[in-house]
Amino acid sequence: MNSTLKLSTKLSSNGKTQLDEYFATPPFKVMTLSAYSDSWENGLNAMQMSSSPGLLAGDRVDIQITLEQSTALSLNTQAFTRVQAMNEGNFAEQNTLIQLAEKSRLFYLPHPLVLHKNSALKQKTLINMQSESTLIYGEIVAIGRVANDERFEFRQFSSHLKVQLVQENGKVKPLMLDCIQWSPSKMNLTALSQMEGFSHQGSLVYLNLQKTTTEVKQIVQTLQQQESEKSLLIGVSQLNKGGLIVRVLGHRAELIQKLFEKIGEQLKSA
Repeated sequence: MNSTLKLSTKLSSNGKTQLDEYFATPPFKVMTLSAYSDSWENGLNAMQMSSSPGLLAGDRVDIQITLEQSTALSLNTQAFTRVQAMNEGNFAEQNTLIQLAEKSRLFYLPHPLVLHKNSALKQKTLINMQSESTLIYGEIVAIGRVANDERFEFRQFSSHLKVQLVQENGKVKPLMLDCIQWSPSKMNLTALSQMEGFSHQGSLVYLNLQKTTTEVKQIVQTLQQQESEKSLLIGVSQLNKGGLIVRVLGHRAELIQKLFEKIGEQLKSA
């Protein structure tokens, strides 16, 4: 099944962010939510929904998100995405393209991916941003249905994240590249520097090129000093320019999800 979700934002006449273009094929749907309290004034909260039981063999998902100038969007998903069992040689594919105009702000935190036994998923995410846009983007992956003692029984998982700056002359400048390539039958994913004894991994990226190196360093130190759930292994690293990345290993997806939601709200007001 080929599925497409396209959405863009615009400013209303009173300066609030609202959906502009919106197109979705089954099983996708987007619902806008009330913002009871949000650090991004006049921003839009929305939920990406799906009626599918998960990704099946041969599925291709294309997601395109475009934020116009000075708009702000906080987007999450309704539930976990489950990558179902597949025959040998088959795989599912998900491609995401995000375009951020000047002074736009995006917080995108999908629920975790769960890699079922014999599943295979290829995932690519490309994010183009401007010098005055802000990005908070998270990914969480579970190595199987751990409650059923299913661990590292998927066939293959690859996730490529690329964030780049679109300059005034039209040329692009890479800001960060993050790649995961897991093949449990060919590599020891429980080894040191891999997943070790953990079953869930999460990454949260923050980029705001208006922040100085000193300002980002202060944010990194604040996050490093925060108390967190003892069962989580957390690392915070400063990127080369204007941002940071939070890495987390854990045993429960919801703990990482809640942590990223909390950090995301902090970064909104940073």
